[in-house]
Amino acid sequence: MHKRGLLTLTLLLLFMVPVFVTAAEAQISFTSVAEIETELFDANGEKTLVRSPAKLVNPGEIAIYTNSFTNNGTQPAENLVINNPIAKNTEYLEGSATEDGYTLTFSVDGGKAFAKAADLTVTDNSGKQHPATAKDYTNIRWTRIKPLSPGETGNVEFRILVK
Repeated sequence: MHKRGLLTLTLLLLFMVPVFVTAAEAQISFTSVAEIETELFDANGEKTLVRSPAKLVNPGEIAIYTNSFTNNGTQPAENLVINNPIAKNTEYLEGSATEDGYTLTFSVDGGKAFAKAADLTVTDNSGKQHPATAKDYTNIRWTRIKPLSPGETGNVEFRILVK
């Protein structure tokens, strides 16, 4: 496949990754955006990181996914779970997922099973099991520790490297 075709395919995959949000009997609104971060320098040479929509992401570049949500209901949202698949042709960047206030788990089998990163294993071509690495992750799942109160908003994010 030509490099331009691969880039287009990667961009399509970046924006077509479905995110699943579940909460017992709650009215949750949800948005997901992909952004890139650019360094800007002011007249004094001070660096500022600025995020902008990820319109064009080349292999070797990093994109940031931010999932934002709001409880639009009248009751606290209990058991809020966000399951975010990691797009093909991308790789999760170790340690980049939001953890504060959430139980963070990963999947290496397309979201069939989740576990803490340290508990995941993969089987190589020779049939031997090895500890999974960030390159093996196919999904990220956040489980909110506390209920999301009515009107309350939150967000979780992670970074990926485009292959």
